[in-house]
Amino acid sequence: MKRACLDAIKNSHGQIHASAIRQLKNKSVRIKQKKLLLSVFFSCLTLLTFASGGADSSMQFSLEQAKQYALENSPLVKSAALDLEAAKKKIWETTAIGLPQASAKYSYSYILTLPAIYEQFAQMGGGNTSLDDMKKSSTLDITVTQLLFSGAYLVGLQTSRVYKGLSELSLTKSKNDLNESVTNAYLLVLIAKENKKILDTMYNNMNALLETIKAMNSKGFVEETDVDQFQITVNTVKNNLELVTNQVLIAERMLKYQLGYPFESAITLTDSINGFVNNININTMLAEPFQVENNVDYKLVETQTKLMKLNLKLNKSEFLPDIAAFYQHDKNFNDKAVSFTPPDLVGLTINIPIFSSGQRLAKVSQARISYEKAKISQDQTAKGLRIQFEDNKAKYINALGNYESSKSNYALAEKIYNRSITKYKAGMISSSDLTQVQNQYLQAQTNYFSAILDLTSAKSKIENLISSVK
Repeated sequence: MKRACLDAIKNSHGQIHASAIRQLKNKSVRIKQKKLLLSVFFSCLTLLTFASGGADSSMQFSLEQAKQYALENSPLVKSAALDLEAAKKKIWETTAIGLPQASAKYSYSYILTLPAIYEQFAQMGGGNTSLDDMKKSSTLDITVTQLLFSGAYLVGLQTSRVYKGLSELSLTKSKNDLNESVTNAYLLVLIAKENKKILDTMYNNMNALLETIKAMNSKGFVEETDVDQFQITVNTVKNNLELVTNQVLIAERMLKYQLGYPFESAITLTDSINGFVNNININTMLAEPFQVENNVDYKLVETQTKLMKLNLKLNKSEFLPDIAAFYQHDKNFNDKAVSFTPPDLVGLTINIPIFSSGQRLAKVSQARISYEKAKISQDQTAKGLRIQFEDNKAKYINALGNYESSKSNYALAEKIYNRSITKYKAGMISSSDLTQVQNQYLQAQTNYFSAILDLTSAKSKIENLISSVK
């Protein structure tokens, strides 16, 4: 783009220069050409500025915006949508089997050696028909068929529609799973960044305090052991900070992967951890009875059962005859050739299965067994989903209590840590005591973030379970 714009500017400049030589006395032409040059220049400048700015552009996402972006760009959802589109085409493919079918066949032949009977036909032609004419044959056959009855076709038509429903359910499940994955990935990025922010502040404060201790040691107020002990503490915080910094990059890349967002482009999240937690209120959902029949996983198993039932019907249909009608038109372009094929022919074909030594009956028995197994699996899935709902509800209640406790402990640990820093500066506690308090603070922070993840995960799982499929 840049090269094209620069070439356009050069070409326009050359055209103006040539025109000025030829038409020095024509001011109106020069003015128009100069305006053209300025127009091209500023247009290219705008394009170049936009192109350079777009490469480093950053998109902002709230959680809901991230979910919507993922639904539109995620490769998983796109793949499921293509499966649904293929299922729709499959319906028409199956439907077309029962519609009129037409085919044409052209053939040309030359008989190298004519039988004796052909000479008699030639003599009967009164001299107008030569043997060479009878050797050539050029024909066109057009056949039209129409299926009148087929049990397999009727079952196949039903199966294709059920398969389309299965693809729709798979797309819905992909979207539900994607929403849960995006929620978890979004929260992980927020937590990783918040963790990094806390550790970064802690490292800067500890590093400044280390310099103060070193100065005090040089004046003999503290021992060198205290300096070394505190240096270990600072190194530990630094290592944790580097680890968390890498975790931020990994978490962001995982979120971009879930969204279908380019890895090389920056991304900005507008929601906060507090906003995440404050929006968690599923008491209304928990009060509603769990309708397992509306669950997408149950619907998928139910559809599989329908397919097994149709498979049983398909195998039973093999005992029924297939009936089709046909019309055939034959055109021989050599009027002098001998042909025994009638030019127009209509007919009816009936394919009746009579005896297969029990093969068809065995296939029906196998299909019936598969259908019975599918019904058992459907029943087990319903019971399992009910248990899963109760389990996730209990996990949510426990996670909520754990979150409240971890939040309180985190606030207390932060207060203790800040007080301990002040006491250490005043010489009231040792570096070992400060390290112990710091580790307690970091552990409380880890527990707090872990409790948020557990709470959000339990909420997402319950939402997935109770989401209805229309």
